[in-house]
Amino acid sequence: MAAVNEERIQATEQLRRDLEVLTATVEHPNGLCMVTASPKGEIRALHLHPALLQQGAQAVGEVVTETVRLATNAAVQTSFNKMALALGDGIAIDVESIAGDSPFRSTWNPVVPPKPAAGDAPPERRPRTPIVDDPDEDAFFENPFGRR
Repeated sequence: MAAVNEERIQATEQLRRDLEVLTATVEHPNGLCMVTASPKGEIRALHLHPALLQQGAQAVGEVVTETVRLATNAAVQTSFNKMALALGDGIAIDVESIAGDSPFRSTWNPVVPPKPAAGDAPPERRPRTPIVDDPDEDAFFENPFGRR
């Protein structure tokens, strides 16, 4: 019993350290903005395509805000996944019952990209980076009762 408690304490301490530095990088669906954010919504990096700046201040604000929200949600989801791996699904489910559903489990609100101005050529599309870079990202959702 003491060994199990010691493992839990070590897992909790490691989880705390991991969550302090956790970020997620997301590209807006229109390819004009990329944001790296923490689960707290802190913006760590922001990259704007020059074509976005030509669309005006309101379009820039909307795209940046949407991309920050997507990056923050991805970081929060990654933190839920790490918590489930470190502490077990039972505790993750308990946290979700208190904090609310994880971002990717709650209702998805797709982003609508702004319409390009007349005469503007759309930017060249690059392959998207995955939203959540976690090889075990679906383990919690595949069978929440199978892991303890």
